[in-house]
Amino acid sequence: MTTLSPTSAAGIGAGVAVLSTGDVRVPVYPAATALPALGDQPYPPPAGQDGLRAAIAAYATASGTATVRPEQVLVAPGARAAILSVLAGALGDRREVLVPGPYWASYPTLIKAAGGTAVLVPGQVGVGAPSIEALEAALTERTGALVLNSPRNPDGSVIPAERLRELSDWAEAHGLLLLFDQVYRGVPIGDGPAPSVLGLGPELPAHCVVVDGLTKSHALAGLRIGWAIAARPVLDAATAHASHVIGGTGSAAQRIALAVLGGEPGSDTGGEPGTQPGTEPDRDDRRARLGSALEGNLKAVLERLSGIPGVSCPRPEGGIFVFPDLRGWLAEHAPPGARADLTGWLRDEHRVAVVDGKAFGAPGHVRLSFALPEEDLLTGVDRLRTALTG
Repeated sequence: MTTLSPTSAAGIGAGVAVLSTGDVRVPVYPAATALPALGDQPYPPPAGQDGLRAAIAAYATASGTATVRPEQVLVAPGARAAILSVLAGALGDRREVLVPGPYWASYPTLIKAAGGTAVLVPGQVGVGAPSIEALEAALTERTGALVLNSPRNPDGSVIPAERLRELSDWAEAHGLLLLFDQVYRGVPIGDGPAPSVLGLGPELPAHCVVVDGLTKSHALAGLRIGWAIAARPVLDAATAHASHVIGGTGSAAQRIALAVLGGEPGSDTGGEPGTQPGTEPDRDDRRARLGSALEGNLKAVLERLSGIPGVSCPRPEGGIFVFPDLRGWLAEHAPPGARADLTGWLRDEHRVAVVDGKAFGAPGHVRLSFALPEEDLLTGVDRLRTALTG
């Protein structure tokens, strides 16, 4: 592999307004007040420190109806690593993985790295749930897993609760692992958390794995803390893979994550408390500020992209992205340079970086983040509007 992820912000020239990033850059934390402890740093447990696993289990239990136990949690350096270890450990002989579109651009690469084969299933922008008919058409005797992402990257669509139950039952009936990626679920916009497989009953179904983390919901992309929640056989296999490939998630990052989730930072990490406060008022205040900033940003983006001939930009149901449909504009209004290389033309001619929808299986769309400092966001969106109306 020689190219970066299409959603990476690396390599973009100076002076370009970067709307292509996938992290939350709205400022919600104070400057760090202490360095991590620099005492002895033994290898952390492959599945994560006990205190953090317990805090994640409590956090997940509070978000649904299923009771999550600490021994069901694998802590990983980001959701990507959690997905990789789960798939590498659980696929077995049936190595095809169904990936409904539009899909996060990294799924095919992660599946390949886990020894699997991504099978892309046609889907519809703005409709979070794939149809059973499309899944049946892609199903073979080699199919081992189904990946669902809700709220979805790139378009923010959500799978309704009744459809999620139907999809879970379908996967179980065919003996498939259901990997449910909900890393955008905790982003505080919209009418509340999206439905989750953690809400299907008093226990997480044995064929389901939940992937989550602090990157989006807590604006902590650089911390690299994600996790998988699964029944013991799947979790044990994923932990065995992680022990060889990852070797455990950094203890300093785990200590900060524990503080953010409200645990006792000094309980099992061998050092002083983390740099971020973990009290309930602190967390509530940060999330309120983050939610208010994101809602304001989203409103501003939608207003600026409305009324442009050939452009449709619906409000996302969750997440941090808008995914405007430019197909009409490309067909009727775009100059030749934009038709030949849309994102290159926007970057080079108008100094704004977005992600081409082709990276997600949805050509003719672009993805842009609204989880940015207001001034940076509006500069970029104003440039995009000028490009599309000039």
